[in-house]
Amino acid sequence: MAELEKKLTVLRQAIDAVDDELLELIRKRARLAGLVGEAKQDSADAPFYVPSREASIIRRMLARNAEAATSAHESKIPDEAIHGIYREIIGACLALEHPMTIAYLGPEGTFSHTAASRQFGSTAKYLPCSTLEQVFDEVEAGRATYGVVPVENAFEGAVTPTLDLFADMERDVFICAEVQLSIHHHLFTYAESLSQIDVVMSHPQPLGQCRGWLAEHLPGAQMMEASSTIRAAQIVDEAKASASPTLDWNRCAVIGPYSIVDRAGLPLLQRNIEDFHDNTTRFFVIGQHDSPASGLDKTSLVMSIRDEPGALHHLISSFADRGIGLTRIESRPSKKKLWEYVFFADIQGHRDDRVVAEAIGEIQNKPGGFIKVLGSYPVSKPL
Repeated sequence: MAELEKKLTVLRQAIDAVDDELLELIRKRARLAGLVGEAKQDSADAPFYVPSREASIIRRMLARNAEAATSAHESKIPDEAIHGIYREIIGACLALEHPMTIAYLGPEGTFSHTAASRQFGSTAKYLPCSTLEQVFDEVEAGRATYGVVPVENAFEGAVTPTLDLFADMERDVFICAEVQLSIHHHLFTYAESLSQIDVVMSHPQPLGQCRGWLAEHLPGAQMMEASSTIRAAQIVDEAKASASPTLDWNRCAVIGPYSIVDRAGLPLLQRNIEDFHDNTTRFFVIGQHDSPASGLDKTSLVMSIRDEPGALHHLISSFADRGIGLTRIESRPSKKKLWEYVFFADIQGHRDDRVVAEAIGEIQNKPGGFIKVLGSYPVSKPL
């Protein structure tokens, strides 16, 4: 035992020495980031947050991590860990350059809050908003530096309120980054068993993403929508505290993220009840600018054309003829004229790429053609 303690002491001292080196290197990086911030102050057009630069850093670190593990014949540190470490380092250094306020659909603990903190780290200031429209308003007015909004789920499809806000052509808000968040839903309740649950409450998206599980395990339960998953948990706790006669808190359940355990009194009854365990929701980071090219980018567009046979073909042919891939396209009512629609599309490439710029210009010149670039941004991976 004494020999083991001696060996552990030596190893722990070596780890302490490495930690000291890491801290000094992080401080050195922060000083350099501060110099970058000072240089940017000389240019009114230089944004402090450059998603393409961050994406390049993280892609390079992930590649080096894989190469180092292969050459040393060691297990690779998981990509999620490398991504998280560097996001925190970048976020802390960025806060030294320029303090940021990030608006998101609150309250704290929602999936939007998780996506925002994954993108900007723990040093940013976070501003919870009660509606998606408020997130857009805070960014557009400059009260928030950036905002984070959900745009689509891999299985439930588009978050239509977000698309409708982008369809408002008067807004001066751009997409500058995307975040893909792996989504897991859990069931929280004061009931002791599933048989005691009469009401299930959550945001509409989680209710839809757990539709199959609910039909199998709680077929008779009433579904109730709330503005967010965390708000649903708060409603049940408030009903319990006030002994509400209108809501039987002891027979209610809430679907939401694991963070509910830290923000409400509801016990966790069932884990991972989502219908698809590779469930992913995509979020946009919005700001008053988009991102320079990173080498692996997407561009989001909203467009329309005169209503006539082959109208959609006339739009997408401009991309197909140039070999530009569409990763998403869907229509929404324009809300300006009955049965008039606008099309949202994500395409491969950056708006500054020659072929992308040509395609956009061609659509603008078509009879009745309209196109607006919502933003170009680096391609992300699910976290």
